[in-house]
Amino acid sequence: MGGTVGEPEFKVVDPRRRFLLWFAPPLAVFVAGLVVLLVSGHVAGPFRPVTVVRALFASKRDFFQDEQVKRILMARGYQVHVTPVGSRDLANKPDLDSFHFVFPSGHVANEHVKSRRAGKHVVPYRPFFTPVVLATFREYADALVRAGAAKPHTRDAQPLYYDLDMAAFKDLSARKWSEFGLINGNRVIAQSPDPCKAYSGATLVGFFATAFGDQPPQTVEAAEQLAREVKPFIDAQGQAGDDMAPKYFVPEGRTHAVIAVIYEHQYVAYQLRQKDIDTERVLLYPTKQHQSTPELISFTPEGDRIGELMMNDPDLRRRAVELGFHSLGWSGETGDDFGSYVTGRGLPEPPAGEQGRVQLPKAELFERMLDVVGDCA
Repeated sequence: MGGTVGEPEFKVVDPRRRFLLWFAPPLAVFVAGLVVLLVSGHVAGPFRPVTVVRALFASKRDFFQDEQVKRILMARGYQVHVTPVGSRDLANKPDLDSFHFVFPSGHVANEHVKSRRAGKHVVPYRPFFTPVVLATFREYADALVRAGAAKPHTRDAQPLYYDLDMAAFKDLSARKWSEFGLINGNRVIAQSPDPCKAYSGATLVGFFATAFGDQPPQTVEAAEQLAREVKPFIDAQGQAGDDMAPKYFVPEGRTHAVIAVIYEHQYVAYQLRQKDIDTERVLLYPTKQHQSTPELISFTPEGDRIGELMMNDPDLRRRAVELGFHSLGWSGETGDDFGSYVTGRGLPEPPAGEQGRVQLPKAELFERMLDVVGDCA
């Protein structure tokens, strides 16, 4: 006889145990990750309430659109919603009061905004400055040297910065680059954004105004007369465009504008992004410089908080320098971090503030000049 066949055995597996066998490994990974986040201090980030702050920005919006700046502000509990607009349009915006703060680029727009907010909450913050410059290419800077309108700022073999005599530059406007050894039959002009809308374009008006005398006009009549003298040099560039920096920094930049009015911080930021310094792109500094000192003008407590962070937060202030801005203290003193940072990255320190300053007319008189020069509506 064969052996006795036993009854089959049935194993009963607790479903809770099966679930734990499947869930335990990912749970262990999750717990380990959570511990890391707790130790690093980042776990609170996703659960921290975020305040959305609405703001109007002129050309300095590139600071708040920087990804690192966004992350720093988010870590502090704020997200800034950027609405771009030209400085002059910003100052005249009908719904100005619906924003938490505004950030125009220059003095005229700053003062107009403050006058519109008379009697209301208005707190200005001045975290940094950047000079308005004329950006060009080495062969064109050298042509201006031969023409007697520019000279290298240093004795370097390949200087990046040149001093520009605006009176001499003005006198070249009827001449062509080909007269100074270049294969370019176009007139010697600078191209800028629309002076009716952009502060850098308006500053070019101020630069040319210095070529007619050192003293700014003191009356409406004198402002209008000076504007009529300046107007032909602005009209010579033809149809004014938007921000000139994107056109200047592309590989085919020479075909867009051989001299473009931009801000120094745009040039510095571009150079610091390069593997090696671009020695073909150089800056012309008018012998009477103009520094754009944008004011963050707050209308609300939320705006105040962003302004305070801009002035106090070490991460934001360091990032401003990395983006090419000269930092300012609460009393308007210039920080020494800019020079040490750019030279440490191999870029010669620009000559910002080493020469005289453009003395612009009073805000209302300068506005009238812009209306005449730009045929502003």
